[in-house]
Amino acid sequence: MAFAQEAPRPRPSVNLYGNAGLIDMPSAEMMPDGQMTLSWSKFDGMSRRQFNFQILPRLSGTLRYSTIDNWGRPDDPDYDLWDRSFDFRLQILEDKPGWQPSLALGFRDFLGTGVYSGEYLVASKRVVPSVTVTGGVGWGRFAGVNGFKNPFCAISNGMCARDEDYGEGGKPAFGRFFRGEDAALFGGVEWRTPYDGLTLKAEYSSDAYTREQSGPNAHFDRKSPFNFGAEYNITEGITVGGYYMYGDALGFNIALSGNPNKPLTPQDLGVGPIPTTARPDDAPMGEGWQNDPAKRTRLSDALAKAMDVEGIRLERITFKGSVVDVVIQNRRYNQQPRAIGRATRVLQVGMPANVKTFNVTLIADGLETTTVTIDRAEYESQISRWDAGQSSWDTVGLAGAWDDPAGYPVWTRPNLYPSVDWTVLPQPYLVLLTPGEPIRVGLNLDANVTLRLSQGASFNIGVSQPLFGTYDDPGDSDSTLPHVRSNTSRYYSGKNPRLTNLTGDYVFKLNENTYGQVSAGYLERQFAGIYSEVLWKPVDQSWGLGADLAYVKQRQWDAPLGLTDYDVVTGFGSAYWETGWYGMQVELDAGRYLAGDWGGTLTVTREFPNGWAVGAYATLTDVTAEDYGEGSFDKGVMITIPFRWTVPFETDARNSIQLTSISRDGGAQLDVANHLWDTVKEFDRQHMKWNWGSYWQ
Repeated sequence: MAFAQEAPRPRPSVNLYGNAGLIDMPSAEMMPDGQMTLSWSKFDGMSRRQFNFQILPRLSGTLRYSTIDNWGRPDDPDYDLWDRSFDFRLQILEDKPGWQPSLALGFRDFLGTGVYSGEYLVASKRVVPSVTVTGGVGWGRFAGVNGFKNPFCAISNGMCARDEDYGEGGKPAFGRFFRGEDAALFGGVEWRTPYDGLTLKAEYSSDAYTREQSGPNAHFDRKSPFNFGAEYNITEGITVGGYYMYGDALGFNIALSGNPNKPLTPQDLGVGPIPTTARPDDAPMGEGWQNDPAKRTRLSDALAKAMDVEGIRLERITFKGSVVDVVIQNRRYNQQPRAIGRATRVLQVGMPANVKTFNVTLIADGLETTTVTIDRAEYESQISRWDAGQSSWDTVGLAGAWDDPAGYPVWTRPNLYPSVDWTVLPQPYLVLLTPGEPIRVGLNLDANVTLRLSQGASFNIGVSQPLFGTYDDPGDSDSTLPHVRSNTSRYYSGKNPRLTNLTGDYVFKLNENTYGQVSAGYLERQFAGIYSEVLWKPVDQSWGLGADLAYVKQRQWDAPLGLTDYDVVTGFGSAYWETGWYGMQVELDAGRYLAGDWGGTLTVTREFPNGWAVGAYATLTDVTAEDYGEGSFDKGVMITIPFRWTVPFETDARNSIQLTSISRDGGAQLDVANHLWDTVKEFDRQHMKWNWGSYWQ
């Protein structure tokens, strides 16, 4: 029998607000799970810069920074508005064959000033494979023309009044949702033409653009509710579009899109692992070699050289009869199970036949994290099986590393310490709504050197060389709080290299589940002092608890080693939870911040198995919104990108970017490298299971 199948759905197009949609209006479509889109759109005197993330299969969010020329104020007719806004969209129904359309509920300008505030309920239906029709009803900005009585007014007269607050923003706009005297309809059609990559659009818009036309120097004249456009998909991730807007203006849009699950470069597994086979049935099982120090040393040296070729540093072997414990450091692979698998192959080939169990312990930043126990006989039975990935996961054991080698022969790698490791990585940054400059994009070249004196003790130095996007000294902040972050741009000003950190660090374990660290010196760009942290995180547990405490003094921005008179004791209690649901992780910190304020920070992050992570945080403290200033409270978005996603060779290097707004003093925390949770979480059961498919690669 032959079954008719629906054609694969193309990725939705992006509208001028950075969402899946038509031209100015939204649709009910959703991007593929995890999709990220950067877009820039412009028509007349309005420009919008957007970052859209498909948070979950049916939930998306958009962060937007907009410019509206000649917005106008009574005291400043030429005032140009720079506005920050944030959107949420939830898909209620998914488009299915037959009558069912996709249906979505959206909130635009959820946390902004109200300039673009609006809510909508929209439906989209692919009527034929190349044509999608959209229709919806909206409130706020979506109810500007040809409206009808808001149906919610029948529930309460209060729903007829809409709070429009063009203030500093930053607060949820609950006073606006589905309110106002009117609601209005909007809609449109999208046609993906037979010409590869070309899409045509037409829409009816219900946005009146009233304020944009009312400024003293405004020159936009909305003559028609209809918009028309054409878009061309240049490649898989780049789309450009041109539009005729409201009968009066031309518009332009460019969108760059990518997905953590689809690397930019083809996967190159490099040189394959060494071949391995099961032990012969007649292999000698004698243990006499373990009593000969010279034989143990020759064997260990050979195993260390073989692992070096695999990008793994073998640091220690403990011989316990039929069990060997090895301690390794992964120096190459983005997935830890791949390093474990490569090390296991070397042990299988090199270890005498009487060894029945391999205990492989992984080191990260000087900490022994997790011990993986591999039964050799089970391993041998899986070598050529079609289900080797699943069966190997079912037969390994995981536990927190806590080894007592007393009474057993131990081989330690000669000349292991002191050792020097270094990295040089480009570090981009994006700062938004800085005083006198709404957007700044910059790039530094960051060099970090670690001198490791022992497994747990090290000295670390970081130097950052600005490449472009450097600041001129903007002068001292006018914040009413201690200037712990509002002078951030001064610490990035100039073109000379900057000392970012210079510390002595010691990491240790109190037991198999408890980790600790102490750091002293120049901890980050703006503060120096002493920092301590402890974390309790069992390998088999999805949550952990931590605490940190620091005494710091502020660094002088114009003197590499100078300190100011400002000092503070800061510290937090922290709870961490790996939900196991779409890679979502939650962190809650509560304590005292750098400005002496007290409060809490909630961070929600979605992490992907390949190391990508996108997160957002919000902080509330006892600092009032008025004292805090622009934005009302601290919040931001963080993105972590593994280099392996962008380059064709294997590497475990990663880069982090923060999409931050203007630096304020309330809710500010120390920016200390290598927090224990970030170091340890990658080695727990959940992360190991995520990436176990690489064990045999």
